[in-house]
Amino acid sequence: MDFSPVPKQNGPADLLLINPDFSKNELGMDSAPENHLGLNRIAGYLDKRGYTCSVIDTTGRKSGTSGPEELGDWLKSHAQQYQTIGFHTNSWNINHILRALERAKEAVKDKKLLFGGPLANSEPKKMLELLMQNGLERIGVVQGLGEKITDEILQKEKLTDVHGLWAFDNGHQKDGEKIALTQEEYEATPLLDLRYNTFYQQYYKPVMEAEDLGKYGMEIIFGSQGLDVNRGCPFNCTYCSVPQYEKKMITYSPKRVVDELEHLAKEAGFFMFTFTNSNIMFYDEDWITEFCQEIMGRGMNDYLNWTAYHHPITLARLPITIYHLMRKAGSDTIVFGVQSFEEKILKTFLRPFNTPELTKTIRAKSREAGQQLTVDYITGVSGEDLDVIEEAFKYFIENDIECRNYQLKFYPNTKLPTMKLDLSNHELVPITGNLAPELNAYAVVSKMPNKRAAKLDGMIRKANAELLQKRPVRLGKYVITSPAQAKELYKTEIPNNPNIPDKVKIAMQLSLKEMLNPKKREEKLEDLNPMEMMKKVIMSGDEAPPMVKTMKEKLRNELGEEKFQELRDKYEQANLD
Repeated sequence: MDFSPVPKQNGPADLLLINPDFSKNELGMDSAPENHLGLNRIAGYLDKRGYTCSVIDTTGRKSGTSGPEELGDWLKSHAQQYQTIGFHTNSWNINHILRALERAKEAVKDKKLLFGGPLANSEPKKMLELLMQNGLERIGVVQGLGEKITDEILQKEKLTDVHGLWAFDNGHQKDGEKIALTQEEYEATPLLDLRYNTFYQQYYKPVMEAEDLGKYGMEIIFGSQGLDVNRGCPFNCTYCSVPQYEKKMITYSPKRVVDELEHLAKEAGFFMFTFTNSNIMFYDEDWITEFCQEIMGRGMNDYLNWTAYHHPITLARLPITIYHLMRKAGSDTIVFGVQSFEEKILKTFLRPFNTPELTKTIRAKSREAGQQLTVDYITGVSGEDLDVIEEAFKYFIENDIECRNYQLKFYPNTKLPTMKLDLSNHELVPITGNLAPELNAYAVVSKMPNKRAAKLDGMIRKANAELLQKRPVRLGKYVITSPAQAKELYKTEIPNNPNIPDKVKIAMQLSLKEMLNPKKREEKLEDLNPMEMMKKVIMSGDEAPPMVKTMKEKLRNELGEEKFQELRDKYEQANLD
């Protein structure tokens, strides 16, 4: 299996960076292609320092459970080309990393192996010990930001000689510390280098050069490029690991962010962006004002669309004029975390107790400014009141708010697992898989099926689908309301707009062409209906990940053994036929 490093090296390279993400594939779904922002930034930074790097992102693959082993086989054949190999680690992929490295252990035994990301930040000592137990001989765990330490790692012969690195090197072990950047160092990091952008190189660029979507639909254009404007978070939500990245928040200046947006639009044709940082864009009213004015001053609001994730406290206190300003500058959708409408759960999460009132304030302002609203909600919490959840969901539906309903999870070294929740009616399913349960990442799953909770989840998902179908498509400042308008934009308005970069014009015209003459394409597994998903769960085998096995057992309990076996036999016969 060729995992296609970006850019492809003809000879030896200093560093290979890998984002090994097979979680959706193992759940029976195709995964959407992505660009890993952190690895892209590190590679671009090291490139400016004179190092040769390549990046692999394993997203964009078909469903299947053998992805980690295929990556391991690829490493066995290609590891000799790289001096150092680095992995992005999180609770969902540590199991995949261990499986790949077990397969490639002999090929990588003399390589420096680096591990960064959320899990390395949360549990660096446990990470180091786990990797040592798996027989790896040269290990570096980066707690903090990789830009400041990776060039030293590449220079030093022994990992244990690198200041701040959690390391094990040929029998010697050393504790490390969190590596932080100053505000000035962060501001000086280079703009994203498209040579290391896996989504652009492998998916977006070929579509743009052919000026044809080919086998892809508009999602290849609308697949937002992730960007950050800060690192760290000023809040202390008990379920969240983001504050572990930075002791204090560091922020790009508004001008630097707009410079990067403009660079990516002109060089790549990107015009849809999602800011992946936590809350800072709306934490400082002066910052967001300057940011929006910078966009409009350059005429970039003619083509930019952007979305950011926010905190309800910072968002609700903004005056209505800022909502209108954001809308003019290209933000027609606001996203923030509600998490709950129930006061005792909000207290447990360390979220604002008046979240329902804040949500209503935000909805009123966003509606007046003509903005869409998307919120996150967490269910499956011990002792939750389903009446409150139903009331919240009905409010979202009545007010045209998309609500993304998430199941409660425990992440490593966060406060929530220490808060003595009554979990007697729940089980903790390791997110990390059976190879790394000591890293304490769990999905909280009810032991008994709850038909009402399932019904509420189905209700909000159905409402979301209907809402998203009704929302008009927006390309830059243009809101598409009819085929006639789309034709006019395609033929005249967009080609003749001097503010729109040439590559963005191509991307917009490809979108309009698809809207006017949609092609029939192969159905994606991620779009399967619930019955097809149930079939995949029932037919899953022993190699399925823990979450799928848990879903399978829940179905067995809900359906009863006789009905479960009847369906399994039916699906097996259909496969034979």
